[in-house]
Amino acid sequence: METIKTFQEMKNFDFARELNKEQMKVVTEGNGSSLVLAGPGSGKTRTIIYRAIYLIKQQKVSPASICLLSFTNKAAKEMIKRIEDYLGFFPKNLIAGTFHHVGNLFLRKYANKINLSPNYLIFDNEDSISLIKNILKDKIYQNIDISPEIIKTIISLSISCNEPIKDIMEKNFVWLSRWIPTVVSINSIYQQRKKELGVVDYDDLLFLWLKLFSFPEIGAAMSNRFSHVLVDEYQDTSRLQALILYEIARTHNNIMVVGDDAQSIYRFRGATIQNILEFPKIFPETKIFYLQTNYRSTPEILQIANYEIRHNRYQFPKELKSVKNAGVKPVIIRCKNMKSESAFITQRIKELIDSGIKPSEIGVLFRSRYQASELEINLNRMNVPYIIRGGVRFFEQTHIKDVIAFFKIIYNFKDEISWQRILRLANGIGKIYQEKIIGHIKSFSNLEDIIILSDYSQISDKAKKSFGDIISIIKKVKQQKTLSSGIDLILDVFYKHYVLNNFKDAEERLNDIGSLKEISMFYSGIEDFLSQISLQEYFKEEIHSSHENVVLSTIHQAKGLEWKVVFIIGVCANHFPHRESVNDILRIEEERRIFYVGITRAKEDLYITYYTSDFFSRGVSFRKSLFIQEIENSLIEEWIFD
Repeated sequence: METIKTFQEMKNFDFARELNKEQMKVVTEGNGSSLVLAGPGSGKTRTIIYRAIYLIKQQKVSPASICLLSFTNKAAKEMIKRIEDYLGFFPKNLIAGTFHHVGNLFLRKYANKINLSPNYLIFDNEDSISLIKNILKDKIYQNIDISPEIIKTIISLSISCNEPIKDIMEKNFVWLSRWIPTVVSINSIYQQRKKELGVVDYDDLLFLWLKLFSFPEIGAAMSNRFSHVLVDEYQDTSRLQALILYEIARTHNNIMVVGDDAQSIYRFRGATIQNILEFPKIFPETKIFYLQTNYRSTPEILQIANYEIRHNRYQFPKELKSVKNAGVKPVIIRCKNMKSESAFITQRIKELIDSGIKPSEIGVLFRSRYQASELEINLNRMNVPYIIRGGVRFFEQTHIKDVIAFFKIIYNFKDEISWQRILRLANGIGKIYQEKIIGHIKSFSNLEDIIILSDYSQISDKAKKSFGDIISIIKKVKQQKTLSSGIDLILDVFYKHYVLNNFKDAEERLNDIGSLKEISMFYSGIEDFLSQISLQEYFKEEIHSSHENVVLSTIHQAKGLEWKVVFIIGVCANHFPHRESVNDILRIEEERRIFYVGITRAKEDLYITYYTSDFFSRGVSFRKSLFIQEIENSLIEEWIFD
């Protein structure tokens, strides 16, 4: 039988030896409301964990009175593992987990107070979307032109941001504004159906938890349950999560939030930098601590990071200091276009690997997914193993395969897989009709001979019209003189509308297709173009089995990670910062924070690339980003690769 350890049997910690002076100050003086501004690579998770251990060992605080809250499951598991590693066991009754996890604990306990069964089921995102799909089957919604996934995203953002659906759609989904009353109606039915089914979704775990605080006795009991609340990654919290924290700390004000306003980059998920900026106003006696000692990057890399983030107006100023010896200056490389940029990066990566650097120690980061499209082709061609973090390779993405399917049919009109792909996009053509239409297509020998289904009684009128429209589009694409004009036509007359109404990241997907258009300009015709795409599939199977891979990632996906060598690519005007942000100071500042996060992923070497022409330039040259222009020349080297 396993012996349960007592706190007297725990490791004897020499806190002063384990922590630097900044961390030690947080750990020992963090009573009351405390804001810990922790720069990248400063050991923030270590500090918050040691704060919990200090409370238990030195302050004799009961573990049951401590709540450790994190933003993600990954972060929660890391906190729990570290406590177990440091102590040799996990203290009984210490609460540690995500907001959703802790919300679920309280909701189970007090569910009856809000007419909810304590045995409620929790819907995951897939379940929620399925329920919305069922609602959309009602005849009153038969003409709605928005996907259930987007409707669910809008509902979730409304709850997270604590804003009406109307405001969320007008700010984030302006092209869908005409559907505002419809989405409001669907949400009303969705909320009612959940009640009838006795289920809650992930949003409810927080929304209903906050609702419990409106009952004075329950609110006081939940607040008194913890004498110390410790929150990690506070810059990533939503307005709803901040309101919950204000209520938890209401009776004691013993709340420590740890985060970095300079790394607040998830506004599109509902996170708001205002939570961390306004914390001292909500808790007027807040102590502010700074963790500015960086254990990751060289002084030269941190100089650029510090210099860049100083341009932000809305922030807590801080200055990262490196513990490492001096290294080399970061390099900014000017390239001619995306193709020459990818050639430089591939060449440099090959040189680094040949010099003994492991592929896994190299990270290639970008603002948006489409910026790495040409690079993938080059890495494949040069047999450089790579992986895409948090996603699929460029040519494997749904929207890219949809557009390419049109060209595959032109090249081989009996390509059944491509017909299935395109037909599923059309209104009124379900799986049964798809089979009948494809059977119809097989009876002809070429595209020009295909007869529209005007007299085909087995197919609905809606499906007949959709099929006729598809045939018309394909024939017009075939008549185009260039591949790029064909892509434009597919977008303009059909696919852009589909993307906007079916994908929550529609803008990014349209940029991907813009990148596909640029790639197509380097090929002489359909056969050459499709052969190159087919080779991407071959390369994927042949050379990417190695466990040692260069990592390609958006900067959002790279947060919390680090590499010995980092490339930040496509740092061009209209790309980074994103062209939609140029007239909005708050959005520009978030873009600058994204750039800052990218810079601070590098440990020893940093390369920043830009190019001088692309499919957005329309003849205008010199496309260096505002962010590159802000960097002092003495802090960098400059190379030209044309």
